Amino acid sequence: MLTTSSIAMPSSERVPYFGFLIRVVLVIYIAVLPFKSLLVVERNGFILLLTLLVGWCAINRRLFYSRTPYDMVLLAFVIWVGLTIPFSVTPSYSAKEYGKLLQQMVVFYAVIYFFKGFFYRQVLLGLVGIMAALVAIYGLSQFNLTNPQSIISFLPAEVWLTTFLVMVIPFGLAVALGEGRPEIRAGSAFIVGMMTICLITTQSRAGLVAFVAELWVMAWFIRSVSAKVVAMLATVCVIAAIVLVFNSSTTPTAGLNNDITSVLPIKKGIKSVIHRFDIWWFSLSEIANHWLVGIGYGSQSFFHLYGQGEEVVAPGHAGVRQAGTHNIFLYLALHVGLPGVILFGWFVIQVILRTSKEYRQTHDWLSKAVLVGSVVSVVGLILRLQFDQMLVGSLAVFFWVLLAMAILSYPSYNRAATQVDRLKTEGF
Repeated sequence: MLTTSSIAMPSSERVPYFGFLIRVVLVIYIAVLPFKSLLVVERNGFILLLTLLVGWCAINRRLFYSRTPYDMVLLAFVIWVGLTIPFSVTPSYSAKEYGKLLQQMVVFYAVIYFFKGFFYRQVLLGLVGIMAALVAIYGLSQFNLTNPQSIISFLPAEVWLTTFLVMVIPFGLAVALGEGRPEIRAGSAFIVGMMTICLITTQSRAGLVAFVAELWVMAWFIRSVSAKVVAMLATVCVIAAIVLVFNSSTTPTAGLNNDITSVLPIKKGIKSVIHRFDIWWFSLSEIANHWLVGIGYGSQSFFHLYGQGEEVVAPGHAGVRQAGTHNIFLYLALHVGLPGVILFGWFVIQVILRTSKEYRQTHDWLSKAVLVGSVVSVVGLILRLQFDQMLVGSLAVFFWVLLAMAILSYPSYNRAATQVDRLKTEGF
């Protein structure tokens, strides 16, 4: 249990407006994460943020640290990854990637420390909603029937977009199905609708699997009629799409041609499925040879070790030595060893169980939306990451921001949550 002092709002800052400046920089930094064209703002924004944080620590003579339920497992994971660097196939590259992991930890703890309070959680959730709306609108404007992978919105590629949408949709759903003001719920439902259409038009099967799973997890938590109806309708539509696509060539009387069926997020081809199995089998075989410290942190370590030589590819298959692991757990097991993947798995389980427990103890609609959205988002993200290892770059930073927002909504962390009955009727 956290002590009162560990959750108290900073009240003894030597320069009162220093914290406000850090919050402004943090908001700007978070806001530009999904926008590839603003990468220079993101990078320089972090440098500015880090400078301000160092200055804040020097002036106030303490660290910007608030205890969380996950400190020990995160510390163990970060230390273990650091210990594997000397054994990497390219230590200099792994050290650079390790710096990115430390950057994510800095942002995580900065958000937790400087965004305590109901108002700041409103700001974070509202910011996520604005970012999601912009990404979905621009993604829909790129719709291309013949090339669904051209739908990337502001992100670098389609896999980045689908991962972002899988992470964010649960928060919009939680608000739309929650107990907030009608106008907020309606606006959230509209944004969720755009994000869902955007996700479908990418024709990402992994994204679709994660999305349907998220709907059922959401229905299990909320247990409202509307949540169950949404999950059931989505499942029925997916099944109908599968039947339609796999029977389109033999049932021309349905009045649908190949152009129409190709827009559905169900594909007949199994080449990518076979390729995934080949990649996973190769990764599993290599984990046995590098089970303790791995081949080196960072996705390019795979290419540095395996992608340089010739590869014999069987007919009907594709090469795997330059493909990466395409699975978050296989990636960690191969790159930082079995201890690393065990620590990460332990962390994910702790997040799901602890957040689920906190959700059942909260009472205000905002905290409920954030907590159920967080649990569903983590479940959906982990499913999505079974097919592509996309917990990288700005998406990884965004994940830690969302987790920090969830922790700030824990009743056991934020004592103000015990007096929120009167806030149930308040909105943004």
